[in-house]
Amino acid sequence: MSCAQPRLLRGVATVLAAVLVLAPALAGSPASAKVPRAPHRYSAKIEPLASYVGQSTCSPAAKPGTQAFANLLLRTYRHSRSLGISRSCGVGGTSEHKEGRAFDWGVSVHSPRDRRAAQTVLRWLLKTDRHGNRYAMARRLGIQYIIWNRRIWGAYAASSGWRRYTGSNPHTDHVHFSMSWAGARKKTSFWNPRNFPHGSGSAPTPPSAPEAPSSPGGRPPAQPQPDTTRPSGTRLIPEPRAPRRLAGGKPLVHEKVTVPATVRAGARPVGTLVAGHRYLLEVSGTYRYAKGRDAFADAECSDARGSWWSRERSVRRDHWADHLDLYVDGHDLAAEPDDGGSCDDDTHTYRWVYQPERTGRAPLALWDPTRYTDNKGALAVRITDLDAPRDELSFTVPARAQAGSTSPGALRGGTDYLVTVRGTWTDGDGITADAECTRADWEQTWRRDRSGDYDGDTHDLLVGRFGYDSHTPRLDDVGADPVTDDGDRCDTTTHGYTFRWSPERTQPLHLRVDDPGRYRDNRGALRVSVRPWSESGSGDTGSGGSTPTPTPTPTPTPTPTPTPGPVTQEELRVDAAGSAGVRTTQSFPKGTALRVTVTGYYAFRARTDWVAADAECTATSADQTWQAVRDDSRLRGHFNGSWSALGDLAVNGRLLSWRPRDGRGDCDEQDHVYTLDLVTDRDGPLSFVVADSDYSDNKGGLDVVVAPR
Repeated sequence: MSCAQPRLLRGVATVLAAVLVLAPALAGSPASAKVPRAPHRYSAKIEPLASYVGQSTCSPAAKPGTQAFANLLLRTYRHSRSLGISRSCGVGGTSEHKEGRAFDWGVSVHSPRDRRAAQTVLRWLLKTDRHGNRYAMARRLGIQYIIWNRRIWGAYAASSGWRRYTGSNPHTDHVHFSMSWAGARKKTSFWNPRNFPHGSGSAPTPPSAPEAPSSPGGRPPAQPQPDTTRPSGTRLIPEPRAPRRLAGGKPLVHEKVTVPATVRAGARPVGTLVAGHRYLLEVSGTYRYAKGRDAFADAECSDARGSWWSRERSVRRDHWADHLDLYVDGHDLAAEPDDGGSCDDDTHTYRWVYQPERTGRAPLALWDPTRYTDNKGALAVRITDLDAPRDELSFTVPARAQAGSTSPGALRGGTDYLVTVRGTWTDGDGITADAECTRADWEQTWRRDRSGDYDGDTHDLLVGRFGYDSHTPRLDDVGADPVTDDGDRCDTTTHGYTFRWSPERTQPLHLRVDDPGRYRDNRGALRVSVRPWSESGSGDTGSGGSTPTPTPTPTPTPTPTPTPGPVTQEELRVDAAGSAGVRTTQSFPKGTALRVTVTGYYAFRARTDWVAADAECTATSADQTWQAVRDDSRLRGHFNGSWSALGDLAVNGRLLSWRPRDGRGDCDEQDHVYTLDLVTDRDGPLSFVVADSDYSDNKGGLDVVVAPR
């Protein structure tokens, strides 16, 4: 054995030991598996979800309900600790800690025992009880919002689930719980199920308007900023509420709804939203909420005299709340802006994935707490059912649409599509472009790559993908060079291009033109058609977007096709050091529905750092937080002939999105078990290989189970 080999083995042993620390043990201590013991057995009577009520006074003494909840957690998990309830009034910013109704529970994401305890408590708080009440314990305790490990869950936006949290403190060493006033005062059904007030309570009206900076990304709403453009003392119009019953109709697949700012009741879609389905809501536009130049609002933010666009604004000095937002069936829209910031004060486009709890034509309405008679304008809402994918789509991409254009329907995850784009547009600076090429007024030659005064290729078509934890599309070029209709590098006749697009999961196709200057002076649009891709055809050709009739060929004498046998469950072991991967022994006919389950983790090297990876996520010795590989730019390299994320498990050479078996978050940090439902798009076996550019130093492997679905 050479001298280098013992050093390599010692290094691998060290790395695998680190991996064992990063990946929590499957068997936990009994204490971490306990759930807090509720003091009563509850009937179906329960509070509604708590609405957001921010700090308005300073009374930092711990409130009885907050203290009782803290004692419950500390008594159940004796290895955990308290990081405090009260916070001094002199500390900057607003916080429910200053009112004694927030508790920081000391558990670390880097400790397997602490993680199990935190996950157990969060499941206990948010699960459905035996009466069918969703988020039962969170409602009974008066939980307002929770922050843990870069994620936030808000009772005021419960249908959005866990969202990305972008605050300066990642909350990896503690879980933050904020309580409603009823919860903080111990006046909820958790403590007294026979005599409790309905509703989540409210804070007293503040004597004055405290300063409160707006909060970016997934932070809980900050205290709304005051606005003196609307009078106080008039009758308060309450926030939009969900009606008792919803009218029925044909299920909605894709629809555009105009929500007028002048009508308190708002508008309803023609189609029906189905309970449990996931809908992408894309809202754009602004409306005037008061007379004057500086009194405009969009779905989430608004401006006022002497103020920039703010995400939280109160237009009633005598009613401190976040006004002017868009509501869906009584839910305040908790949407993300297209530019990824706090307010999109440029395109005023926001997106939200909404999962209704009941079926019907849900109302969409704006909340103006004073009057609607002086309002002007409307918001445009596009609703797309993500659980009703379509095989063929067509739409246009206006060149002026800085926020791009989203397809009128979702496409199936794991399916290959042929996207055809035709047309030209001009940018107002003397450049005419199509999906790939440009021509300047001062030169008549069409060019594939143009940078001008900017870095990189510009004026191309960009494709946006929606992530699991963000509704802001990740923009990139279409990938491989699109094929032109006429076979040349630039199509100067029909300006038609086709490319292959494979969504990782079911989602719409999002496209926009890349203009490095400004969009408002652009003219023209691109026409897009989408249909399933097949090995036998290269897609649409010719002008007008229609598929020409192929020249018929002699039909061969048919030969009997053997009837495929039944699909049986098959277990495989994917060696991380094997660049060839592994294949199933079965050959599946096209269209076979399968469920693939992957368990385990392995180690590989990225530059000078060792990385632990499972089917979907990675962690390093430098950063022990498990993250989805698609969001981690440090783990990228050459795989399967292209520059892509490393560390994932590829199926038939393609990187797909694996979901934790328990359906929570992006990563399964405890058991490392992931599933994928797919429908085969060709005849043959399935192949599996870990995505890496160098397999020589990999250690470990993944266990794969392929079963019929």
